[in-house]
Amino acid sequence: MADPEHRFYRAARVANQATDDWLPDHAVAVSGGKIIDVLPAADAPAQATVDLGNVSLMPGLVEGHTHIPCPPRVDAFDIISVEPNEPALMRAAHAVGLALRSGITTMRDLGSKNEVVFAVRDAIASGVIPGPRLLASGAPITRTMDHCWFWGGEADSPEAVRAMARDHVDQGADVLKVMASGGNFTPTSNPRDRQYPPETIGEIVEAGESTGIEVAAHTHAAEGIRAAVEGEVRHLIHCRWLSANPEEGFKYEPELAQRIADEGIWVNPTIGLGLLAAEARERGEAAPRRNPNLQGPSPRQQGLEILRDMHNRGVRFTSGLDMGMAYADFNRAPAEAWAFVQEIGLSEWHALRIMTCDTADAIGVGDQVGRIQPGFDADLVAFAGDPAINIRDLDQPVFVLQRGEVVIGGPSLPHQVRDRL
Repeated sequence: MADPEHRFYRAARVANQATDDWLPDHAVAVSGGKIIDVLPAADAPAQATVDLGNVSLMPGLVEGHTHIPCPPRVDAFDIISVEPNEPALMRAAHAVGLALRSGITTMRDLGSKNEVVFAVRDAIASGVIPGPRLLASGAPITRTMDHCWFWGGEADSPEAVRAMARDHVDQGADVLKVMASGGNFTPTSNPRDRQYPPETIGEIVEAGESTGIEVAAHTHAAEGIRAAVEGEVRHLIHCRWLSANPEEGFKYEPELAQRIADEGIWVNPTIGLGLLAAEARERGEAAPRRNPNLQGPSPRQQGLEILRDMHNRGVRFTSGLDMGMAYADFNRAPAEAWAFVQEIGLSEWHALRIMTCDTADAIGVGDQVGRIQPGFDADLVAFAGDPAINIRDLDQPVFVLQRGEVVIGGPSLPHQVRDRL
């Protein structure tokens, strides 16, 4: 006789605990919002089993880099740089709902107004609105009028930077974000410029250490990467290695890349965003306005070669599409996995681990989500096809479960059985 609180989700393919192979024709037992067992489907009680059919059942996706108030449009800067909090809150609430329905059950926001992102995070946690488990940095710490200044994180001196970081911690930030270099999105910023020296970045790291909060650094510029590493950040975002000299293009430092690998610093390369942008150009879609300060070449293929070398050196990658930027809508997170396979040459299983357990480990929730393992949250997502063979099958889920609650899809149990559960 089945425990009346248990429900079993059967699938043709269930990811194993290591997320490196399928368990054929297995079922995941769920109770109280937790995974309690993974067993052969033949051992699951029929009267409490939901048969999902010929699908691939995986842990819920973990997305490491979003900006939830941003509209994923080519004119996004013109909107969000002047938009008040009220419409930004509504836009963000829509974004997290879309993300959840796309199979993202956990995500990290790395740059939004404090008044918006912390409110949305807390509304999700209290059940007011649907959305993934949300970790948030609040406003990125940046120089006056430099990258993403409009979110309210401007600070120039080491003292002001430390005070801003402490204020974020006091407001409940889960992670701190610093703009170690300029960025493409902001017209008053230069992606080739370093913003802060290592000592100033170290002030942010120290401000978070007492409460176990880590720092993620936006790094387009090679000098920004060096400053972030020497400042002891744990997460490098973009990591593009742009030279301060526009004529030089990139300034890749293999020795520094090896240090990144040896110290276990996580890298979110956001290459799926470039893939989506390239596909949009092929369709003839409009492109975002070019940053007038970005001069000189930065060939995409050369950037990909750098990432391949970093991977060969042992650098650990995370997911993170930079959702909210042009083309990167909040249901497009799988594009990062597509790019890892198609453009970096990782195996499909490696890309699937990046989208689940690896990023969960990186952002500090790997003991709760990211694996189909007893004791973990019952966050599950099912895709038609087999993304371990064709990574493009990692798209448009047919079933999403968050903490044991069905979000989309899945056949219902018979009424007479459901009434007893």
